[in-house]
Amino acid sequence: MQYNPFPIGNNRRPAQLLRILQTLLLALLLSACSRIQLAYNNLDWLLPHYLSSYMPLSDNQDSLLEAGVDHFLHWHCSTQVASYAQLLREVDRRFRSDNLIRTELVTFNDRVQQAWTGILQQGSPALGVILLTADETQIRELLEGFEQRNKEWLEEFEATSDKELRDNYRERMSKELQRWFGELDEQQEQILVFWSRQFQPLGLQGLEVRRRWQSRLREIMNTRDDPEVFQREFAELLTNPGTLRTPIYQQRLDHNRDVTVDMLYRIVQQLSDAQKHHLKRQVKAVAGDFDGLACSGEPIAS
Repeated sequence: MQYNPFPIGNNRRPAQLLRILQTLLLALLLSACSRIQLAYNNLDWLLPHYLSSYMPLSDNQDSLLEAGVDHFLHWHCSTQVASYAQLLREVDRRFRSDNLIRTELVTFNDRVQQAWTGILQQGSPALGVILLTADETQIRELLEGFEQRNKEWLEEFEATSDKELRDNYRERMSKELQRWFGELDEQQEQILVFWSRQFQPLGLQGLEVRRRWQSRLREIMNTRDDPEVFQREFAELLTNPGTLRTPIYQQRLDHNRDVTVDMLYRIVQQLSDAQKHHLKRQVKAVAGDFDGLACSGEPIAS
């Protein structure tokens, strides 16, 4: 019996590739770009294009991927984007208040993580079925592509000094904050300098964890003769990557979350009236984009 990832009436509407979904969520939650709707409406083309850059797809796999994208986009626009708009408006209201407390920032971060986990839960069946239908050549190209990107990352990492790395973090964070708050003053920029000195790059620890994930994926590939076992273990790999983290890696993740929350809390406490007004305008625009992306919960044709 042929494995069907999208049976009629199935509530597990799948998404697509891990990295694309992460990029999508971050873009929707963090970007103040006025072209959100344009990018969102072109995901049916962008997602297959991205996946095929790792592993050339057959016509049948293209069809499966197209169906997966359609189901994911419907699930996402009917169940998720409204909550993004709500979260943004709550952040705006609390950031512009005079009594924000640090724990609220932790709560906001946790809500983003929960949204991301939900996306992975929806995405794993569709991506899994593409891997179930892949032949040995495709799997080899996929894994070789992972390792090639690992080597490229390592070369760039080894050519970058610690100071350059921290300066890059600071510059990117400054640019992102200015999207929401407008121009930062000298004191706020100094807070960013202090943050970049405290921040602990994941560096080689991150590469080790990434390779652990890829090694585990290789192992899971050996269970493809049993689709149910494969999908279960693949979903666990996507949604619970913490089991592969080294103690040092986890410590750095926790530390970086804490110092980033501290940094943002200090900057928000010093927002000027002009910066609060800038934030209000940006949130209104982006939340409005989310409102425009929302769709009905009626099921799409399978």
